Amino acid sequence: MYIEMKQKDIRVLKEKLWLKNDKKCPVLGKVMPLEKMVLDHAHKRNAEVYSPTKGVVREALDKRANAVLGKLENALKRTGLGYEEDFDLPNFLRNAADYFEKGAYVDEKGDMYVHPSEVPKKPKVSKSNYNKLKKLYDKEPFAPKRKGQKKKAMPKYPSRGKLTKGLKELFEKYDISAYN
Repeated sequence: MYIEMKQKDIRVLKEKLWLKNDKKCPVLGKVMPLEKMVLDHAHKRNAEVYSPTKGVVREALDKRANAVLGKLENALKRTGLGYEEDFDLPNFLRNAADYFEKGAYVDEKGDMYVHPSEVPKKPKVSKSNYNKLKKLYDKEPFAPKRKGQKKKAMPKYPSRGKLTKGLKELFEKYDISAYN
Protein backbone atom coordinates (compact mmCIF):
# COMPACT_ATOMS: atom_id res chain seq x y z
CA MET A 1 0.00 0.00 0.00
CA TYR A 2 1.25 3.49 -0.85
CA ILE A 3 0.27 6.41 1.39
CA GLU A 4 0.20 9.69 -0.51
CA MET A 5 1.55 12.33 1.86
CA LYS A 6 0.63 15.97 2.09
CA GLN A 7 3.17 18.76 2.64
CA LYS A 8 2.15 19.00 6.33
CA ASP A 9 3.10 15.33 6.85
CA ILE A 10 6.76 15.83 5.94
CA ARG A 11 8.02 17.06 9.32
CA VAL A 12 6.26 14.26 11.21
CA LEU A 13 7.74 11.47 9.07
CA LYS A 14 11.15 13.18 8.92
CA GLU A 15 11.30 13.34 12.71
CA LYS A 16 10.13 9.71 13.02
CA LEU A 17 12.91 8.49 10.69
CA TRP A 18 15.48 10.76 12.36
CA LEU A 19 14.65 9.31 15.80
CA LYS A 20 14.66 5.74 14.39
CA ASN A 21 18.25 6.40 13.24
CA ASP A 22 19.35 7.77 16.66
CA LYS A 23 19.33 11.32 15.24
CA LYS A 24 21.99 10.34 12.69
CA CYS A 25 22.14 10.81 8.96
CA PRO A 26 22.45 7.26 7.62
CA VAL A 27 24.75 8.42 4.80
CA LEU A 28 27.10 10.60 6.86
CA GLY A 29 26.86 8.32 9.89
CA LYS A 30 26.84 11.19 12.34
CA VAL A 31 24.35 12.96 14.58
CA MET A 32 22.62 15.86 12.88
CA PRO A 33 20.02 18.36 14.12
CA LEU A 34 16.52 17.76 12.77
CA GLU A 35 16.55 21.18 11.05
CA LYS A 36 19.43 20.03 8.82
CA MET A 37 17.58 16.90 7.71
CA VAL A 38 15.33 16.43 4.67
CA LEU A 39 13.12 13.60 3.46
CA ASP A 40 14.93 11.85 0.65
CA HIS A 41 12.75 10.15 -1.93
CA ALA A 42 13.13 8.15 -5.11
CA HIS A 43 11.96 10.19 -8.07
CA LYS A 44 9.57 8.85 -10.68
CA ARG A 45 8.40 10.07 -14.05
CA ASN A 46 4.77 11.08 -14.51
CA ALA A 47 3.98 7.97 -16.55
CA GLU A 48 5.53 5.61 -13.98
CA VAL A 49 3.63 4.00 -11.10
CA TYR A 50 4.72 3.91 -7.48
CA SER A 51 7.14 1.12 -6.60
CA PRO A 52 9.82 0.53 -3.96
CA THR A 53 12.21 2.45 -6.27
CA LYS A 54 9.80 5.06 -7.71
CA GLY A 55 8.20 8.02 -5.93
CA VAL A 56 8.57 6.79 -2.35
CA VAL A 57 10.37 8.16 0.72
CA ARG A 58 13.67 6.41 1.47
CA GLU A 59 15.05 8.10 4.60
CA ALA A 60 15.70 11.34 6.44
CA LEU A 61 19.14 12.57 5.36
CA ASP A 62 21.39 15.54 5.98
CA LYS A 63 20.38 18.07 3.31
CA ARG A 64 23.95 18.28 1.95
CA ALA A 65 24.26 14.50 1.62
CA ASN A 66 20.85 14.49 -0.08
CA ALA A 67 22.04 17.16 -2.53
CA VAL A 68 25.16 15.15 -3.41
CA LEU A 69 23.10 12.00 -3.98
CA GLY A 70 20.67 13.98 -6.14
CA LYS A 71 23.55 15.30 -8.25
CA LEU A 72 24.87 11.76 -8.62
CA GLU A 73 21.48 10.41 -9.69
CA ASN A 74 21.05 13.24 -12.19
CA ALA A 75 24.54 12.68 -13.60
CA LEU A 76 23.82 8.98 -14.01
CA LYS A 77 20.66 9.82 -15.95
CA ARG A 78 22.34 12.55 -18.00
CA THR A 79 25.21 10.27 -19.05
CA GLY A 80 22.85 7.38 -19.76
CA LEU A 81 24.73 5.09 -17.38
CA GLY A 82 21.80 4.98 -14.96
CA TYR A 83 19.49 3.75 -17.71
CA GLU A 84 21.65 0.76 -18.68
CA GLU A 85 19.77 -2.43 -17.89
CA ASP A 86 22.67 -4.07 -16.05
CA PHE A 87 23.66 -0.92 -14.08
CA ASP A 88 23.64 -1.52 -10.32
CA LEU A 89 24.00 1.70 -8.30
CA PRO A 90 24.95 0.08 -4.94
CA ASN A 91 27.63 -2.02 -6.67
CA PHE A 92 28.83 1.07 -8.56
CA LEU A 93 29.18 3.00 -5.27
CA ARG A 94 31.02 0.13 -3.54
CA ASN A 95 33.44 -0.10 -6.47
CA ALA A 96 33.85 3.69 -6.45
CA ALA A 97 34.69 3.61 -2.71
CA ASP A 98 37.31 0.91 -3.33
CA TYR A 99 38.69 2.94 -6.24
CA PHE A 100 39.04 6.11 -4.13
CA GLU A 101 40.66 4.21 -1.25
CA LYS A 102 43.20 2.64 -3.62
CA GLY A 103 44.60 6.08 -4.41
CA ALA A 104 47.17 7.12 -6.97
CA TYR A 105 48.80 4.94 -9.59
CA VAL A 106 52.37 4.14 -8.56
CA ASP A 107 54.65 2.63 -11.19
CA GLU A 108 57.30 -0.07 -10.63
CA LYS A 109 59.89 2.58 -9.64
CA GLY A 110 57.56 4.11 -7.04
CA ASP A 111 56.81 7.18 -9.19
CA MET A 112 53.43 8.92 -9.36
CA TYR A 113 52.35 11.07 -12.29
CA VAL A 114 50.93 14.58 -11.94
CA HIS A 115 48.12 15.27 -14.42
CA PRO A 116 48.89 18.27 -16.70
CA SER A 117 45.83 20.15 -15.43
CA GLU A 118 47.32 20.01 -11.89
CA VAL A 119 50.81 21.25 -12.80
CA PRO A 120 51.14 24.85 -11.54
CA LYS A 121 50.99 27.34 -14.39
CA LYS A 122 53.91 29.69 -14.82
CA PRO A 123 52.84 33.22 -13.94
CA LYS A 124 52.43 35.76 -16.72
CA VAL A 125 54.76 38.72 -17.00
CA SER A 126 53.23 41.68 -15.18
CA LYS A 127 52.15 44.35 -17.65
CA SER A 128 52.62 47.11 -15.08
CA ASN A 129 56.13 45.87 -14.22
CA TYR A 130 56.90 45.61 -17.95
CA ASN A 131 55.82 49.27 -18.37
CA LYS A 132 58.08 50.33 -15.44
CA LEU A 133 60.96 48.47 -17.07
CA LYS A 134 60.24 50.09 -20.44
CA LYS A 135 60.29 53.60 -18.91
CA LEU A 136 63.65 52.95 -17.24
CA TYR A 137 65.06 51.39 -20.40
CA ASP A 138 63.89 54.28 -22.58
CA LYS A 139 65.40 56.86 -20.16
CA GLU A 140 68.78 55.19 -19.96
CA PRO A 141 71.41 56.95 -22.06
CA PHE A 142 73.08 54.88 -24.76
CA ALA A 143 76.84 54.93 -25.37
CA PRO A 144 77.64 53.10 -28.62
CA LYS A 145 80.68 50.82 -28.56
CA ARG A 146 81.19 51.21 -32.31
CA LYS A 147 80.44 54.01 -34.70
CA GLY A 148 76.88 53.85 -36.07
CA GLN A 149 75.70 51.35 -33.44
CA LYS A 150 72.13 51.96 -32.25
CA LYS A 151 70.48 51.11 -28.95
CA LYS A 152 68.69 47.77 -29.05
CA ALA A 153 64.93 48.06 -29.23
CA MET A 154 63.09 47.23 -26.05
CA PRO A 155 61.66 43.70 -26.39
CA LYS A 156 57.89 43.78 -26.88
CA TYR A 157 55.55 42.52 -24.21
CA PRO A 158 55.19 38.78 -24.92
CA SER A 159 51.78 38.04 -26.44
CA ARG A 160 51.35 34.93 -24.28
CA GLY A 161 52.81 36.56 -21.19
CA LYS A 162 55.78 34.16 -21.02
CA LEU A 163 59.08 35.61 -19.86
CA THR A 164 61.63 35.68 -22.69
CA LYS A 165 65.39 35.49 -22.23
CA GLY A 166 65.88 39.12 -23.29
CA LEU A 167 63.20 40.41 -20.95
CA LYS A 168 64.53 38.28 -18.09
CA GLU A 169 67.95 39.86 -18.49
CA LEU A 170 66.47 43.38 -18.46
CA PHE A 171 64.25 42.70 -15.43
CA GLU A 172 67.31 41.42 -13.57
CA LYS A 173 69.50 44.35 -14.72
CA TYR A 174 66.97 46.90 -13.45
CA ASP A 175 66.11 44.81 -10.37
CA ILE A 176 62.39 44.66 -11.15
CA SER A 177 60.28 41.59 -10.66
CA ALA A 178 58.79 40.24 -13.88
CA TYR A 179 55.70 39.26 -11.90
CA ASN A 180 53.38 40.96 -9.43
